Amino acid sequence: MFKMTGKFKYRTLMLMAALGLSATWQSALAHTRLKTPIIQENAANHGSDYNAVVVAHGCHNPVTGNSDANTIGTVVVFPDGKDSIITVDGQPHSGALTDFVTNWGNPVTKIQDKSIFPEEDYIKDSLGNKLGFWTGGGSGLKGGFRAVVPFTTAGVVIEPASCAKSVTFVLGIVDICEITDASKFNDETVQMWTPAVGSIYDGPGLHGFDSPATLKVNRSIAALPASCGAGVDVVVKPSANQLNRDLRINFDGKQIWPQ
Repeated sequence: MFKMTGKFKYRTLMLMAALGLSATWQSALAHTRLKTPIIQENAANHGSDYNAVVVAHGCHNPVTGNSDANTIGTVVVFPDGKDSIITVDGQPHSGALTDFVTNWGNPVTKIQDKSIFPEEDYIKDSLGNKLGFWTGGGSGLKGGFRAVVPFTTAGVVIEPASCAKSVTFVLGIVDICEITDASKFNDETVQMWTPAVGSIYDGPGLHGFDSPATLKVNRSIAALPASCGAGVDVVVKPSANQLNRDLRINFDGKQIWPQ
């Protein structure tokens, strides 16, 4: 029979303790995020950055007391850049997104993938620009597992004449565990990773309140104009109006979430 020596047993117990602490720490920080949250601007023709939404855990399971309920779908929306909320070094900006970004408007392309959910489709504006996507159906993501939902973003180019050293886009993402109407949003039915901007998806008091995923684009092509000094950080959030309009799932011409 295999027996552990005193030293080996001590080291094993210490390792188990360390792993346990690490697992607890990671679990506490486990939110739905982008696999690559910081990228460089991309000026190449048809340039794109391959990325993914990482679904870190399910909704609250009242039986186990953990965040391990099955996830049946995910919906993702980028700011449309039209009525978006823009701040510069934390201060409101009344101008347009084109003051800082030259080519926003059709920001995301979903990579076809049915390894987790069998259904997927785009969320588009009235002009057909792809602002987001949803994926869902089937047996979904089993509680206790993670999912990687792949997509690409169009090559973002920062306006060379601007003082922007970075532009951060704030996403609205919801992981869905149960199809309900908005009045039944709670930690057992959804995990909302959305900015708190006054939409029906704010989720005050819920697990992910005002903790959205972000995509930061760093200036890397044109040098900052000399008059800009150290430059400014620009943040772009979707408006409440956009989230209320776009953060939903339509299937076969019918809205199925929220009900």
